[in-house]
Amino acid sequence: MQTLEAFVASSIVLPLFDTVVQKTIELRKTHKIKLPDAVIDATAIVYDLTIITRNISDFEKIPGLEVINSHGW
Repeated sequence: MQTLEAFVASSIVLPLFDTVVQKTIELRKTHKIKLPDAVIDATAIVYDLTIITRNISDFEKIPGLEVINSHGW
């Protein structure tokens, strides 16, 4: 529980600005992806972030998105 609390305490919540919303809409239209994935993708693109996930298949097809496979960490 301490590890989770430390992780949450060190996390930054990014605002869902209009640029993220517009990118989310664009990604949903062009790639036919689920809304939660589109929001994650759009946020990463707008804020120039890397996605670290075990589920790379949902993210690697998006151009301009850097994805790292965390499997095996």
